Amino acid sequence: MRQTRKTRKKEICVLRKNKQTRKTRKKRICVFIMQDGKGKYMENYSMLLREQVELLDKLILEADRRLKVDKTSSDRRICLSKRAHGYQYYELDKAGQRVYIPAEHKQMVRESLQMEYDVKVKKVLLEMRGQLERFLKHYDSDAVENVYNKLCEGRKVFVTPIIPTDEDYVREWKKTHIGQQNSYPMATSYLTEQGEQVRSKSEKILADLFLKHQIPYLYEPQLKLKNGSSIYPDFAVLNMQTRKTIYWEHFGLISDGEYASKALHKLQAYEENGFEIGRDILFTSESSQAPFDIMMVEKKIKACLL
Repeated sequence: MRQTRKTRKKEICVLRKNKQTRKTRKKRICVFIMQDGKGKYMENYSMLLREQVELLDKLILEADRRLKVDKTSSDRRICLSKRAHGYQYYELDKAGQRVYIPAEHKQMVRESLQMEYDVKVKKVLLEMRGQLERFLKHYDSDAVENVYNKLCEGRKVFVTPIIPTDEDYVREWKKTHIGQQNSYPMATSYLTEQGEQVRSKSEKILADLFLKHQIPYLYEPQLKLKNGSSIYPDFAVLNMQTRKTIYWEHFGLISDGEYASKALHKLQAYEENGFEIGRDILFTSESSQAPFDIMMVEKKIKACLL
């Protein structure tokens, strides 16, 4: 959804662990809330926050391990002063007097300051974990929608929910995304289970799979490009979890050179108009050497649309 003047964006930053690099990265999640009262959707962050708790648990264990390695440094108090060419380090004795630490004893400084850091960071980690656990105890992403869902039918008919129900959202979506817009003649046609005529057997399989998984879809809607021309994606599909429209293309003659060139040109047109392959555009293909893989299609549907 594009952000307008009537839309405010709330950004939540959480820590995620990158399994490939074993580093911690920051992931920004944007929740859009329409101020005109129509709403969009409430994202369920329970799983994401549970992952955050698991990461905090691992970091707490690592802090504990570090603190157990060197217990002798816990009684030392280190202070320092800046000099023209670096820092000088001192140990505070029992009387609070500074005792200079010569360069050959810098390992003691390192151990003491590391201990000081590990104690502080463990305290912060425990506080963060406690905050998340308290939040998760009361967190219910469905609470807002359930206010409407729990109304009796007699009340519902007079109430407009702040977040549209799935049925209402799909109904409005189909008003703004109209199918069957491609006027190019069909050489052959296949009837889908939902009653549309499509151009190929593979497109029928795709349409029937969308219906099987209760994914709202439209066949060959019109999509206008920046230069004023139009293209006709094979399908517009709606991810009900995010309420995001995704376009699905099927390239059925990819082994034909001319057809493949046109397919690449179409994908390029999407990208030139701000649509990202894999995010806004999904596609499947087949050729004489690589037949249509239904299992792969179902896997993609479950990964990207459910």
